[in-house]
Amino acid sequence: MGKLHKYIINGFLVTFFMALLVLSFVMSVGLLYKATTLLSRGASATVIFQYIWSGFPFTLSYSIPIALLVSSLLVFGRLSSDSEITAMRACGVSLWMIMRTPLAVSVFFSVFCLFLNNDVAPESSYSRKSLRKNIGVAEIAAMIEPGRVIEDDNFPGYSFYVQERDGDVLRGVKVVETLEDGSVRELVAKEAVISLENGNQALRLDMKDVSINTFPMQTGIASVRADSLPYLLENPKASGDKPFQQKRRVKDKPTWVLVKDVYAAKIHPPRSSSGIKDISRSKVEITSRIALALACFCFVFVGIPLGIKQHRRESSVGIGISLGVAGAFYLFAILGESLSKSSGMGAEYVVLVPVLLCLVLGAVLVAKNN
Repeated sequence: MGKLHKYIINGFLVTFFMALLVLSFVMSVGLLYKATTLLSRGASATVIFQYIWSGFPFTLSYSIPIALLVSSLLVFGRLSSDSEITAMRACGVSLWMIMRTPLAVSVFFSVFCLFLNNDVAPESSYSRKSLRKNIGVAEIAAMIEPGRVIEDDNFPGYSFYVQERDGDVLRGVKVVETLEDGSVRELVAKEAVISLENGNQALRLDMKDVSINTFPMQTGIASVRADSLPYLLENPKASGDKPFQQKRRVKDKPTWVLVKDVYAAKIHPPRSSSGIKDISRSKVEITSRIALALACFCFVFVGIPLGIKQHRRESSVGIGISLGVAGAFYLFAILGESLSKSSGMGAEYVVLVPVLLCLVLGAVLVAKNN
């Protein structure tokens, strides 16, 4: 019996890790695209690495359950098509005994994903968003290149252009600024020296031979000239030497914080509609994380009898069934989240429906195949 379990688990784990590698790469395409965008904006290699690394926990929380489902369908589909399942039954081995080791692996990954979803992924999501917001002045200084117009989301209403650059010395500088009244101010300097201040949260341009042109909405053009002018651009999302602190969304909060918020809402119920929606989203987020972790066990429990039932070698069939089962599972999570946004009562229970359906479906299929 030990050799049998070793034979099954070896094939199961090899297929699982291969599927995990492929799925994680596919699911990280969007993350890589955003990282490429940051790279094109001049972000350093360290920032790019931190951004990509912080996105892996969220990717793994989805790719691990699907990889387990793919592995269950492919491995047990092959065992069934090669009549190895029939041979095991003929030797008196029940299907429950055959499934024991893969189910034990799925329980391990369910516990791992529970920790991943409740603690690691929310913190990683928060750090990734904070990292994007804190790519500010230092990154702008690094990505200023001759002949290229520079604009940054952290500094709305500003654009930079230089004709030549020699280290910190810029020539042919043009800064366009949109003022609060809608008018546009253009600063044109023959030369400027760039530097960082206030803990890298402010960009200073010591301009020489400056021409300042203002284009009001209704009046004429106002122009001023100066031999020298210090121009300071501060990050509006940061103060002093402290980086900007991004406000945590519901998805960015650890589960224990969400539980604390829900418990506090029972003592002091929120009166505003936004407060009620936030509590509803918190409940859905908690159950979604639990359901997503339990998907590891559910997918293996359903995938094994489905793999035996299909009796085909083609991997495309197994992948198609995997996408169908996983899509139906995650559809309820999307539905629960949509209901929570409309203050729907009991939206958190909708997320748990696919878990119960998978357990019932798996028990029925195993009983029929057994």
